[in-house]
Amino acid sequence: MEKMNDLRDLLKHEIEDLQSVEDQIIEALPKMIDKANNPDLKKALSEHLKVTEQHKVRLEKIMKNIGSDSEQSNGKKKGILGGIFGGGKHECKGMKGIIEEGEKIMGTDISPEALDAAIIASAQKVEHYEICGYGTARTFARQLGMEQIARQLEQTLNEEYAADDLLTNLAVMEVNEEAETPNRGSASASSTSRSAGRVKEKANREMEMEPVNAGRNRSSSRDETAKTNNQSTKPKSSGSPRSENGRSSSSSKKTVSKRT
Repeated sequence: MEKMNDLRDLLKHEIEDLQSVEDQIIEALPKMIDKANNPDLKKALSEHLKVTEQHKVRLEKIMKNIGSDSEQSNGKKKGILGGIFGGGKHECKGMKGIIEEGEKIMGTDISPEALDAAIIASAQKVEHYEICGYGTARTFARQLGMEQIARQLEQTLNEEYAADDLLTNLAVMEVNEEAETPNRGSASASSTSRSAGRVKEKANREMEMEPVNAGRNRSSSRDETAKTNNQSTKPKSSGSPRSENGRSSSSSKKTVSKRT
């Protein structure tokens, strides 16, 4: 690994890490799709595979722009040997471990219903790693004044949030219940309706209590919300990870609404 001296070098490293992440996901997702039994889960994973391929292309363009900016700021270009032998292709070992753990559980003796729940759990670990990586890279780019790159990274970040939310809904509303009582057979319509109502209430409670999934705001409204909060409440300390990631809790939303 080349020596990293400043935030620009850290941003470049994060992009290289994310490129490896996307490559590994593209290789792993077909196996998860093949193993999945629930048709909605298969569809969600298949659609995310297409989105992931778009993320890879977007990262390649971002890396070219970072390299170009870096050359201009340093006033020199990397030599031909450095371009060829620049330390080899980076491998994200964190994502490699997450995927290997998921493949391990998919290879065990497990019921189809429990397997679907395990696949969602593994996929969400992948999503959370990506959310962390893209959020960090976006913040670095914004700090460096690379607004176009920051917007591209934020677009992918929001798409990862959406994928994670979809998997959460699939798990809570459908897959986890099937894994809890596999092979339960057909139930009466009234019983199914009551069960669905309980699961929906449980999902709402969990999403209210869980900071990861609660009150997610997309980048388009984050700045406006921050201005409103600054006018109506005491300013918060800068650099808050939760604020920087474009999220605010549902409780803070309620407070602003009451005071307004």
